Amino acid sequence: MPKSEKLFDMLQLVREYPNLNARDLARLCDVSERGIYRYLNTLSRAGIAIRFQNGGYKLQQDDYTQIFGKAEPEDLETLGTLLSEGMRACEDDDLVERGKKLMELMGMALPARGKKRPNYIEIVSEGTEAAQHGGTITIGHSSVPSIINPILTSETVSVNLMCLIFNSLVKFDSAQRPVPDLAKSWKVSKDGLVWTFSLRDDVKFHDGHPLTAHDVEFTYKAIMDSKNKSPLAKRYELIDRIEVEDDYTLRMTLKYPFAPFIHWLNREIAPKHLLEGEDIHNTSFNKHPVGSGPFRLTDWTKDHTIILDANREYFRKDRPVLDSLIFKAYQGREDALRAITHGDMDITLDLTASDLLFVGKRRTFRIYSAMGASYYAIVLNLKDPLFRDVRVRMALDYAIDRDSIIKNQLKGHSRICTGPFNINSWAYNPYIQSTPYNVETAKKLLGQAGWHDTDDDGVLDKDGKPLEISLAVPNIADNLERVAVAIRAQLMKTGIKVKLDYMDDSELYKKPFQAVLSMIITGADPDYVYRSWHSEGGNTNLSSYENRYVDDLLELGRQTTDFEKRKAIYHKIHEMIHDDCPAIFLASGREFIGSNYRFRDAGFSSLEYFLTTMRDWQIVSDEREDTVHKYNRKVESS
Repeated sequence: MPKSEKLFDMLQLVREYPNLNARDLARLCDVSERGIYRYLNTLSRAGIAIRFQNGGYKLQQDDYTQIFGKAEPEDLETLGTLLSEGMRACEDDDLVERGKKLMELMGMALPARGKKRPNYIEIVSEGTEAAQHGGTITIGHSSVPSIINPILTSETVSVNLMCLIFNSLVKFDSAQRPVPDLAKSWKVSKDGLVWTFSLRDDVKFHDGHPLTAHDVEFTYKAIMDSKNKSPLAKRYELIDRIEVEDDYTLRMTLKYPFAPFIHWLNREIAPKHLLEGEDIHNTSFNKHPVGSGPFRLTDWTKDHTIILDANREYFRKDRPVLDSLIFKAYQGREDALRAITHGDMDITLDLTASDLLFVGKRRTFRIYSAMGASYYAIVLNLKDPLFRDVRVRMALDYAIDRDSIIKNQLKGHSRICTGPFNINSWAYNPYIQSTPYNVETAKKLLGQAGWHDTDDDGVLDKDGKPLEISLAVPNIADNLERVAVAIRAQLMKTGIKVKLDYMDDSELYKKPFQAVLSMIITGADPDYVYRSWHSEGGNTNLSSYENRYVDDLLELGRQTTDFEKRKAIYHKIHEMIHDDCPAIFLASGREFIGSNYRFRDAGFSSLEYFLTTMRDWQIVSDEREDTVHKYNRKVESS
């Protein structure tokens, strides 16, 4: 009986690379050619047609997800039975989990009882009709929430919840421009060192206590206090002092001019009267937060379900339209997808491009897409002897078919990127061209570096050693595993063996790696790349990249306030990092939001902005379907 994980890999490879013969497939799947023929027979019995033509195997349908969507239920059940038998005989837990994943995907392709399955995915818009109060929306995610405390929280879904429970000095609109929140206005001294904020005087915490400049001072000083060991402390080391002029006026003085400082001030403000003198890591506040935002936390269950109710005393003119929000955690993405497809939740925050064809078959399901603040890249460890030779790095750049990866693994929902900035950012240099896919050029560069196929086995050698790369694949995003399989197949054409090393995200900074396939966050302001590409970036500089000129430019970008000059600086940084090739930049990331409601005129620029609009949502029922509307309020600045 074929092992489930190997069958899954072979199906992926045949779909993406129709030029591979049985020998190629056997090498990539680490099985015998005879085993490949058994896999082909298994898939054929399930109605999945694979034919040998033009020197390689080809999947007759366009996409294996479409196969599962079109297959008859009995065909899927047949394949499921075969996989179940194989998993029962398998003693490798990892292989069993891979088989379970394939079976889960097949299960979601089966029609829900009593529901029609449309043959399209619609990305529609949200409207601006009159507000209709009431209703509850359940949001599902696969991330277990941690503590909710502005002084400490820096990860998981808890970060997203904070923007609903708390307010910050400033927030950002759909174009990532700073707009007033707690601060009515602010001004900066001519030397760029002194920032003065005028705060609203009508804001109260959920317990009725006024929010003043003293709370803002307390929050930032608590983050900066070394005894609190806040993961955010390094971000605010540039602050020299914070002074309260009166209850609603605050002044921050910096150690040096820092142009992107305003982008660091969207940290939520905590109540001084509840946290002063507390053990910040063990206070009950961490599970029972009290903020000033549009929603207040009313329950946090043992199964990690968090319930937020509307703050009826919210300082804006209108309270949130919805009565409550329920954030429900699932053990894994598969459980979350099962819940959304079965109607057990209204919205999911964990979709990837590979999920779209499955969840899109549901009767009321809709997908919304936003360009994410991230990019996919193969980061090369420049301390490794192999990658010290720029010709090897450039060869890898030519050997990757980005168009194929975007089309097949990312389902066409991404764009090629050429450097370390958000592709929609003004800092991204549009004049830098992507390296074209060219296997022959890659082989020529490797030949110049001394790598040749001396034994005619299809793998390049040097000094008697084969050219093999270990590629770490952290579990940051589900897409990475599929992209990694494609990269392995593509590099094989150039004569490079690739060993995939799957790991937990937390392991990435604990052990050395040769290369890592990662999804790197860029942030709203281009200064965010400082930590990834400055020589003093520490363990966040995954490539150990060192270029003194780039270091100087990154420092200059922080101090330059003139927009056009700052733009030119970051364009030059983009160009230099691209030319040095410390990483193989692949594609921009996208975020997907799935909903059993239909939004009208949806313009979500990011997942974060999607969540901040929740206070304006309303549920409107009509004869056709439930629709979520966003009430068209004017943004208040005072």
